[in-house]
Amino acid sequence: MIKFFRKIRQKLLSKNKFTKYLLYAIGEIILVVIGILIALQINNQNETKKDKAYETKMLSEINKALDYDLKHFERMIDRLDRLDSVSTTFIDDIHNSKTEFNDTLYDKGYSRWYGLRIGILYQYNPGPFEALKSSGLDKLSNDSLRNSLIEFYDFHFPYNKELVAFADRQYDEDIDDLEAFLSPPFTEEINGKVEVLKKFPKDLYSNIDFLELLRNIRARAQITKNYLNTHTKRMKKVSAQLKKELSN
Repeated sequence: MIKFFRKIRQKLLSKNKFTKYLLYAIGEIILVVIGILIALQINNQNETKKDKAYETKMLSEINKALDYDLKHFERMIDRLDRLDSVSTTFIDDIHNSKTEFNDTLYDKGYSRWYGLRIGILYQYNPGPFEALKSSGLDKLSNDSLRNSLIEFYDFHFPYNKELVAFADRQYDEDIDDLEAFLSPPFTEEINGKVEVLKKFPKDLYSNIDFLELLRNIRARAQITKNYLNTHTKRMKKVSAQLKKELSN
């Protein structure tokens, strides 16, 4: 192409046709400009591809972390379900006028009362979102998803952590109170092995303080579970947004 224009230019110069040469020069300039524009467009396309690849990678990491966190909170809800169930069983026994505590699970080395000791751990992984935030949240092309992630990680996660911490604040105190009802530790042979055990006294159900403790434990389990259920519903909505964006 360059050789072609060079030949035309030489031919026009030899004939001293200035007007035609001027047109040729303008044509050359236009050709150069077009070449620059094409190069810029290709460069912009490459940058867009890089940005999209980075966005997809970061969203995938956030999605993985969110899926793991969701499973963790669902396990915590299961634990709270069990705590609720065990405490309710004890309360029902008392209300059904069972005056003598008898746990047949003792002879298997595991007592039902261990279910009253269930605790939870509120934890989540904000690392992938923080990495994206440090590199610039403007890299997310989906404004709705960006706003959802900001609201969820910067508000809902820490806010719910405070709610759960407040609802579960009596855990240590409840455990101490529960231990106070147990007998001193003693050894007993179970299945050929010597085990160290603690047992509840048989008149446990007639102790009004024990009933009050059970009610506190159940209330703590139910309130905390409600907070986590609300939280996981929000998590599922954000997760659905993420997966939809990644599938596009």
